[in-house]
Amino acid sequence: MSGLSGEGFDVVVVGAGVGGAAFALALAHASPLRVLLVERHPGPGKINRGDSLLPAITAYLEAWQALDRFRAAGARALPKMQVFHHRAGLLMETKLGDLGLRHPYLVLPHPDIERVLTEAACATGRVEVRYCCRATRLLEESGRVGGIFLDSEANGGPQLEEVRARLVVGADGANSVVRAALDIPLPRRPYDHSYFGLEVERPADYEDAMRIELHPSGGILVVPHPSGERVGLGVLVRPRDEELFRSGTVEEKLEAIRGRSPLFANCRAFPRGSHLYKLSRAHAPRYTARGAALLGDAVHVTNPTAGQGMTMAVEDGAALARHIGPILGRGRPPLEIDRALRAYEGERRPANASLIRWSHWMACFYALDGALGDWLRRRLFALGGSAFGQMIQRRIWSRIASRVPRMVTNEHFHSSV
Repeated sequence: MSGLSGEGFDVVVVGAGVGGAAFALALAHASPLRVLLVERHPGPGKINRGDSLLPAITAYLEAWQALDRFRAAGARALPKMQVFHHRAGLLMETKLGDLGLRHPYLVLPHPDIERVLTEAACATGRVEVRYCCRATRLLEESGRVGGIFLDSEANGGPQLEEVRARLVVGADGANSVVRAALDIPLPRRPYDHSYFGLEVERPADYEDAMRIELHPSGGILVVPHPSGERVGLGVLVRPRDEELFRSGTVEEKLEAIRGRSPLFANCRAFPRGSHLYKLSRAHAPRYTARGAALLGDAVHVTNPTAGQGMTMAVEDGAALARHIGPILGRGRPPLEIDRALRAYEGERRPANASLIRWSHWMACFYALDGALGDWLRRRLFALGGSAFGQMIQRRIWSRIASRVPRMVTNEHFHSSV
């Protein structure tokens, strides 16, 4: 995808994952700024990432006029949440429509989420995306980032290119090249459990829902696939089972999963893309330096149990666009750019720190081992089915899933012209 080459760029975004693409879309949706989105991979397709578009995300997608694109791509609405226990059966069922959510909860495979976000950004006519393009180092003058050097594999071989821009944004993940060049650390704290992702044939007794299967060996999260013929599984793996889920046969892994829930008794597995991934949490001390900015996994890594990683990245992108877009759009000097970047960091870092803590404690509870952990989860989720539990759920969802977005509009760019 292209169309802006040779015109120069106001912003260069390194990383075309969810965070980078969301920022490019947010910025281009409401401004005349020209954005270059670069990605070292040959295209969208990080398969081992989240598939859930929480209401907090779909609110932005609707405001950016991109929600219909996701529905056209096959995004499936989740009407309810269910929690089952391996012995007690159904503990809790919550119809999401009863929680007063103003925007839908959708699921879509992660590669499609990245693809549709990027396509929506490019459709504005203000964003160019280049794949197979690797950032090598920052271009700095007088202690300030003024561009980036890119190594492109296009046109038959490596080509080093210097791209100047008023703002460089690192959205290139936990191993961010941009963050390393800015000398910002991201120390990680590992968890003792892992997750195993796998797709299996849709069980006959499964109805579309965000479904949790509780078992002392580890819970299983079940989400529908847009095809209607499969479901995706997120299996909690304790240290004692890690070797099995890392190097065992597909049938051995499937047998272990069946032992945790009868739902999968007759389901065959689709092992392509299955993966065991280690978990950690981390939070960078700064989001900005020397006139450049970072967002998403480049500055925070969280446990996926609460499903917040992708939402946090989208909210980072939206906030950065809201703070920096009007300043760049009006051609303001570096001093005002730095002020806007500090405002972005001041808004997002405390919010993300709170969500990282929240996700951490939810993960510790969900992964609590032994008979006590099993008893506590059973009691708490059974409580969730009561009237009091429904009230608690509404408070939880308002915190983790349906935060009201703040938007940037064209008025911000033209009010002082």
